[in-house]
Amino acid sequence: MSDLVAHPGPDWIVAEMPAGYQNRLSEIQRLIADMHEMGRFARLMYEKGPALAEAMRDVFAALKLETELLQGPSATGVLAALDRKRRLVLIASDATAPIDRRSPDVAAVFHTLQDVTEESDRVALVTNVDAERRPADRSVQVTPDALAFLTRMGASHVTGPTLFNLWKLSLENVDRARAQLERLHAEAPGAFELSASALR
Repeated sequence: MSDLVAHPGPDWIVAEMPAGYQNRLSEIQRLIADMHEMGRFARLMYEKGPALAEAMRDVFAALKLETELLQGPSATGVLAALDRKRRLVLIASDATAPIDRRSPDVAAVFHTLQDVTEESDRVALVTNVDAERRPADRSVQVTPDALAFLTRMGASHVTGPTLFNLWKLSLENVDRARAQLERLHAEAPGAFELSASALR
């Protein structure tokens, strides 16, 4: 039996207990396993750098996209293929303070655009600045001048909680969640949020 739920005595005790006990234990273990599986996606709201990249890979894999971790000298992130030609290239920031124009993350976006991407790719910087606070209470993630610079480079900015909400949307309707990724790829560069209609 799984160790997710403790039971009294040695392991053989479970086999000796009534069927009702065994059924309840099995159901509780299944529910706890489901909670652990879903809890992996909570990392989208607070992790940074490589751990955030892994969480992003998990959400794109849940959306049935082909994914690949990006682990280069200048950037860590995920490549997610929308189809054979179009990819999203998401760079996982490890910043703990608002990102300004001179931030290494802005340089990482620039080098990724030069060295990694193809013409039909869309690059986005994903941040979890001020992650100790609830998403609604967080400070500015990217300063206006940094966002303007990212936009001029043709890149977008997405927060980790936005990707978390995308995952929650996918639990209700995978097609609507995929449509938001299509929006991210197709819309003009800049700050990206899920559309209000998608969250209804």
